[in-house]
Amino acid sequence: MTVLHPLKTRRHAWLVAALLLLAGCGGDPYDIVPVSGRVTLDGDPVAEANVSFEPIGEGDELALGPGSFGMTDAEGRYTLETVDRRRGAVVGEHRVTISTFRAAPDRSKMEVVREEEIPARYSGESELTFVVPPEGSAAADFELVSE
Repeated sequence: MTVLHPLKTRRHAWLVAALLLLAGCGGDPYDIVPVSGRVTLDGDPVAEANVSFEPIGEGDELALGPGSFGMTDAEGRYTLETVDRRRGAVVGEHRVTISTFRAAPDRSKMEVVREEEIPARYSGESELTFVVPPEGSAAADFELVSE
């Protein structure tokens, strides 16, 4: 039979208590779940598009949780992460914006690097919404059509 030294036992108890405190108490006030999908325009994948999800609902927008974003790859696939770099999006309804527009990082002049290829109803004046379910989604797909 192994006898534990009282100091080691106490140290282990403090370690377990600290881990439980970090994992449980003061946890994240938002349910963030994995979200990924694919963006197409007229059936073709949209590469290098910014996809953003902003929580919408009643009440204070800040209380709804952080927004999420992702960038599509060559096949139009994206995976979201929150603005504070957690993988996924807040559970609930979101306004979705998809954009290909890029400007040069030089703030002294406005130089367009890539024109907007996405119709306004999906980009600047987006009508898109998506409800993130509690279990997350690997099928947050957007099949966009030209105007």
